[in-house]
Amino acid sequence: MKLVNSNEAPDAPGPFSHASVVGPWVFTSGMGGLDPRTGQVVSDDVIEQTRQALANIEAILKAAGCTLRHVVKAVVYLTDMADYARVNAVYEQLFGSHKPARTCVAVSALPVRERMKIECVAYRDDYR
Repeated sequence: MKLVNSNEAPDAPGPFSHASVVGPWVFTSGMGGLDPRTGQVVSDDVIEQTRQALANIEAILKAAGCTLRHVVKAVVYLTDMADYARVNAVYEQLFGSHKPARTCVAVSALPVRERMKIECVAYRDDYR
């Protein structure tokens, strides 16, 4: 197992890495809308938080040798299911025609004013 961290994603606010790589599999930690430079939430707006969360995920995947196109499963956590359609709109913009399996669940709260968080599992098909 290899542990991966990216300087382009916010520091982990706890005792964990940005991702774990096991063979061809990449498991990311949950990423919310935290700015990697400040460690603060980018905005109270769920759209801006989703864009930042996915930018953070992209940076982590890049550090692990893959891209959003390698994602096979995502889990989205929302503090308010009323945000579902707006989060989906940003998600679809960034994933495009690539539509990995996904689960979305409502949670009662997330750290530091985050309204959403995303974690992914990716498969590096070029793994040797």
